[in-house]
Amino acid sequence: MLRRLIAAGLTTAAVLLGAVAEASPKQKALPAFDCAGPFGADSSEAALIRRFGRKHVVFRTVPAPEGEMVKATVLFPNDRARRVEITWLDERRRRRPAEVLIYNPGPWRAPEGIMIGATLAEVEAANGKPFTLSGFGWDYGGSVLDWDGGRLARPGCRFQLRFEPTALADAVDVDGDREFRSDNANMRAVKPVVYQMLIAYP
Repeated sequence: MLRRLIAAGLTTAAVLLGAVAEASPKQKALPAFDCAGPFGADSSEAALIRRFGRKHVVFRTVPAPEGEMVKATVLFPNDRARRVEITWLDERRRRRPAEVLIYNPGPWRAPEGIMIGATLAEVEAANGKPFTLSGFGWDYGGSVLDWDGGRLARPGCRFQLRFEPTALADAVDVDGDREFRSDNANMRAVKPVVYQMLIAYP
């Protein structure tokens, strides 16, 4: 009898914990980080509010490359792992994304499974072939320049990853505003990993 009561109690607790987890915003599945859905070309701040809730969407000034500051809609501003920054082609009406950026490790994933922290080899495998990226050591360093006809190329938008080296001793061989293939021996030697994911529209 006692065992049945304990088992019943554990089952009830598990159900309650499951309900709490399901109700928690942090546990809800996020859409793919892609050029469709909430980050599609026709999206807007109003659409983001409808999708994620008013309290999770703010408009503020954020840092940009080369020391600039820009106005952006910030999704999940108080949650570092889920934070997304969106600048707009139509800033006044806050619609039609210009760029959608994530730069913290967290749950966001491209449809192919790529996320912050992915290795060069993992991205190559997802793309189905080597690709072209820039050298390191400047504001746009480690950016994918061309998927070279691979699976990560997107029609109608630019899906871009930015890498940083993790084996810094050899990074000088792949530094600067130069182009490198991902299968370049010196590039592979510095073991780059993804530190930013970006969706951009013309």
